[in-house]
Amino acid sequence: MQYEKIYQRTEAYFNEKIEKFGSNSIGVGWNGNDAQRIRYDQLAKLLSADGENFSVCDYGCGYGYFYSYLKEKFPDWKGIYAGLDVSDKMIEEAKRKFGQNEAKRIFINDSKLNDTYDYIVSSGIFNLKLETSEEEWKKYILETINRFHSHSEKGFAFNALTKYSDKDKMREDLYYSDPLFLFDYCKTNFSKNVALLHDYQLYDFTIIVRKF
Repeated sequence: MQYEKIYQRTEAYFNEKIEKFGSNSIGVGWNGNDAQRIRYDQLAKLLSADGENFSVCDYGCGYGYFYSYLKEKFPDWKGIYAGLDVSDKMIEEAKRKFGQNEAKRIFINDSKLNDTYDYIVSSGIFNLKLETSEEEWKKYILETINRFHSHSEKGFAFNALTKYSDKDKMREDLYYSDPLFLFDYCKTNFSKNVALLHDYQLYDFTIIVRKF
């Protein structure tokens, strides 16, 4: 697999994180619950105009907190939630919290992105490059969002750290994306309806791609 090393490094990193800190925002690499919810508020803007039965894939689901967020945000939602993650420890914790519950239409596993959903959302998966070169990481991002496009019927949304972060706070093991480049790429290749959200007081941005 082309990006097997990236997946292996990411899995090892987050397996260690959740074993050390548990199923919370620190355990998935965020700096707090408030920041995590702010990011989810941006991603959820993709979903807000839809009905009650949409299916959503949470790609890089961690311990599944986005499912709880969705049920709170859309209390009448009866659609399918599929959580995918490269970390086996994250998947174990997500299953412990929510189970593989067909009655509640919850499906959490470590399989690759093979099925198609109404929506795909992804938070934080493009940030931690570790030893990967910037050129290879950029290719990985573009290939991944192309897969989001191929496996979503109505749209997808993702976030990334911004290159406009304060220079003295930037880290070598993180990747800071160019929001204008990714906006242009999505606008050119995926849809005329693309939004770039970069106004929510964090060092990242969100891109929403709607296919309607």
